Amino acid sequence: MFYDERIEKARGRIARNAILLSVILSAVLGAIRLANILENTDQSKYLCLVILEAVLVIGGSMCLLIGFIRSKIYPRDERTVFEESCFYNKASSLLIKTVTVVFAFFLPVVLHMGLPSNFADVGFDRILLVLSFVVGIYVVYEFRRSDIYFNYSIMENEHYYKSVFKNIGKLAAYILCLFAVSAISLALFAAARDAAQVMLAGQLLQIVVFYVTVLLELSLLYLLCSFLEKTSYTSTRRLSKSTAVSLGITVFLYAVYTFTAVFVDSLAIPPSQAVQAVSTVSSLMFYSIDFALLIFLTYFSYEYLKVRHNKLLSAACLTILFSETLAFFLGQVWSGLTSLLMREMMEYGSYTVKSILSTGRRTTQDLSSIADMAGFSLMIIALIRDRTIRKANLAAIVILAVLGGIELFLRTQTGFPEVNIYHSLVEIAVLIYWCVLVVRMER
Repeated sequence: MFYDERIEKARGRIARNAILLSVILSAVLGAIRLANILENTDQSKYLCLVILEAVLVIGGSMCLLIGFIRSKIYPRDERTVFEESCFYNKASSLLIKTVTVVFAFFLPVVLHMGLPSNFADVGFDRILLVLSFVVGIYVVYEFRRSDIYFNYSIMENEHYYKSVFKNIGKLAAYILCLFAVSAISLALFAAARDAAQVMLAGQLLQIVVFYVTVLLELSLLYLLCSFLEKTSYTSTRRLSKSTAVSLGITVFLYAVYTFTAVFVDSLAIPPSQAVQAVSTVSSLMFYSIDFALLIFLTYFSYEYLKVRHNKLLSAACLTILFSETLAFFLGQVWSGLTSLLMREMMEYGSYTVKSILSTGRRTTQDLSSIADMAGFSLMIIALIRDRTIRKANLAAIVILAVLGGIELFLRTQTGFPEVNIYHSLVEIAVLIYWCVLVVRMER
């Protein structure tokens, strides 16, 4: 695949929308975090916790404003439209680099001063997790919908995977630079505060674990995308074997992670820096595996719809993608609101506030479960209509409805940990069934 203006224009449009989405998400979560700081802390030092959201809102708004002014000053023709697309591509790249460098510099500061107890669910890296998940899913989906590839410049290279690993090497070099920024920041902050060597060693361990985990997660996700792109680009079948095999591997990892997480949560382990490091790794693994599953859904629908047009299948996939990303974002919003109102709940025991927060979180999870069930049911109906799978699979819809009804009932009767265990087990069973469907379609 060669470089052309169509690809650059599509990338520019996606980059502009991604910047706009980042600004909106950062403004919402940043406002909640700032309210947390002003309401629940008496020290101005915690204002640095909102630095990432501030950089994203200000930097993203400036990029959009400059792009808007450029579009009004210059006449609209093919050349200016192309230049506008190039501007948004470069602006998005610069914004990502700026935010990550700022994060790298302030990470040791936040680790050293520690987070207030009521900030447990709204860590310093939360906005990066939200953007990488929500905006990342949007970008992957738009690339597939526009029929362009992340690796378009090397897609027809006979040494394709060699080039892929070179890109991973460049990513490793960039993360190493971020680690250097964090190490320098830690040294400067420690010198200014005369911190103990034991504390510095623990913080350095957390930083090393964080960056190693990020490198592994991003490398594997990029390798996965590259693998799927190559096989999808060269495949002429309804569904490539790589999609089915890769989906099976990811579901297996998701199952292993889920059972491990449930087991670890049942253990009473006192908090420590080592436990915090493990928690960071666990959190990143969960987001990456969930992200990978949604990537598979995107490629699955793309490969199928490329061969056979099916509006019902497209609606089913969009339902699941939208519900998962929206539920993830709203989950972060509820966590922030819970922290914001924690002092009031502790001091006044406000039953109304607790009830609203609990109901909101529960409603979000319920609606997400219903949307996922509806999306998967539509997918089964769509595949049966195309005679890709047999009508006997309609029984799965009834089973899904029963399992979903049981979960909704449990959410009204018991606490979240027990319901989450049940939800995880059902989700794994559904994903395994999905793997079976994909394998049968590939034949």
